[in-house]
Amino acid sequence: MKIQDIINGILNGDRRSIARAISIVEDDEMVIEASEIIKGIYNQTGRAHVIGITGPPGIGKSTMIGRLARVLSDGNKKVSVIAVDASSPFSGGSLLGNRIRMQESLTENGIFMRSLANRGMNGGLSRSTWDAVKILDAAGNDYIIIETVGAGQADLDIVDLADTVIVVLGPGLGDEIQAIKAGIMEIGDIFIVNKMDRDGSFLAMKDIQDSLAMTPQKEWKVPVIGLDSLKGKGYDELVSEITKHGVFNTSRPNIRLDRFKKEVEMALQAEIRRQYLLEARELISKKDAIARLSEEKIDPYSAAMKILKSGKTGL
Repeated sequence: MKIQDIINGILNGDRRSIARAISIVEDDEMVIEASEIIKGIYNQTGRAHVIGITGPPGIGKSTMIGRLARVLSDGNKKVSVIAVDASSPFSGGSLLGNRIRMQESLTENGIFMRSLANRGMNGGLSRSTWDAVKILDAAGNDYIIIETVGAGQADLDIVDLADTVIVVLGPGLGDEIQAIKAGIMEIGDIFIVNKMDRDGSFLAMKDIQDSLAMTPQKEWKVPVIGLDSLKGKGYDELVSEITKHGVFNTSRPNIRLDRFKKEVEMALQAEIRRQYLLEARELISKKDAIARLSEEKIDPYSAAMKILKSGKTGL
């Protein structure tokens, strides 16, 4: 499949082309092809409302995201879901199982979903996640939902990528205190208390509201919404707040500039890495040099430093 054919397919909303493009941007060996795809679609991006959803594992995010995606799509909107870090050793098999069930449910409802392994620097969101969002944006999605597992830097990085950040917490797990410690209280545009059918849910809502009152005030008044995902209660209010926050963002001209700055940074890192990889492959392709280093019985890191110091002049 040629790159231009993939680009045309993305712009026409072809799922096969979208899936192929995301596979390309995930592949560290295909940085050149990935950059060509993003160049070809970039002018058709910037229209989707990107929703980042984070929170601790075991809080019912997958069920909540599945229902939210279906509610949004019922309003004649095109919705896609990206689940980040499904391969994390911290996530466990139960999370993966939840996501498989969510994907099956969403696919039945015509909603595109893709899981992405997170390989970003310092545990943050990877370049491939940013590129996947651009691909889905150019494909005509009205909403793109990104789920992170709630276990690291990716949860803080989501604020750079998402237009609206939703933090999902729940009753009886001490999540509120952990959220404060992790700094999550400062990144949320909307807070959710999931599993409102459980004891302690209203107390959890009050704790979050009290915690928000102690954080620096924003122009946007952060709502705290209770959800019962099994019964579908609270979703109309959630969609209403997401819509309101989207309108609010139109009064923030710097949001697009800040995001473009981050995109350039990610692209620059990818290009530098590509150039270094090409040079490294050229250097280690010299079999005689590698053989000599092997005879010296030095470790691979010392060998690598020796190659770098020698450059293209030879060892």
